[in-house]
Amino acid sequence: MNASERYQSSGHSIRKFILKNYAGYLLVTPMVIGIMVFIAYPMVKAFLYSFQHTDGITGKWVGLRNYIWILSDSIFWTAVYNTFYMAVLGVSANLIVCVILASLINSLNKGKNFFKAVYFLPNVFSIIAISMVFEYLFYPTDSGIINYAIGFLGISPGRWFTSTAMAPISIVIMGVWRSMGYDTLLFIAGLQSIPKEYYEAAKVDGATGLKKWFYITLPCLKPMIVFIVIIATINCLKRFADVWMIGGVAGNPGGALDTVVLYIYRNAWTMNNIGVSSSAAYILFLFSIILTVINYRVLGLGRNSN
Repeated sequence: MNASERYQSSGHSIRKFILKNYAGYLLVTPMVIGIMVFIAYPMVKAFLYSFQHTDGITGKWVGLRNYIWILSDSIFWTAVYNTFYMAVLGVSANLIVCVILASLINSLNKGKNFFKAVYFLPNVFSIIAISMVFEYLFYPTDSGIINYAIGFLGISPGRWFTSTAMAPISIVIMGVWRSMGYDTLLFIAGLQSIPKEYYEAAKVDGATGLKKWFYITLPCLKPMIVFIVIIATINCLKRFADVWMIGGVAGNPGGALDTVVLYIYRNAWTMNNIGVSSSAAYILFLFSIILTVINYRVLGLGRNSN
């Protein structure tokens, strides 16, 4: 068979395959169009904008000038520090709380579904509504519910969202409260997939409950831990709605709540500099990829899969 015949044969096979599976192609077409219009096109357009000085309508090509300007901007690096600081606190606290909660709920003989529903409930509410509630809970005087409660313990009122030191921690507490239900359910699913034979063998060897947890439960949960850490890290790097709701466009108090996404938003919609905001968005995208690879390697899943 010569080259022309092979080309005609392959073309016939492709047409035959398409005709045979046309229903499937029709079903996925709306999704593919949506991805191309709302994801692929904006990403390509933002990438081109990142090399321009533009307001989104008119502009001129400036090469790498936007990236150089951002990397030399102290405000950007402050936003990076705030973002990473809250990400480290949030991911660490969320992981510890969710693993402990999942282990406790999974050990119950009755009422598992009740506690699953209770802890998952915050995920139903929007971050805007939750932010408004926590503004009231963390009101920085004795009128605030939290300050009123800790007053009975002789603790002076906290400044919470009004303090540069406490504001990021308060945001982390709010974020952990909102997300812990979903992640706890994932950990419960991981716990229920661990073979009971492992625990029975450990019991025969005289292992205590704590040793079972450290030497059986945690190692078997490693894939789930890696998944949750990676997703939680990416979500923390994208933090915007809660800090915008609490601290406004400037990330108050004193810029303590200024994040990279807030920096992107401010340059795009307040300063009307789409080129700089697009460049910052791609820098954040690069940070996300680097941190995902680091998490994947440091937590050891990459080595185990080889």
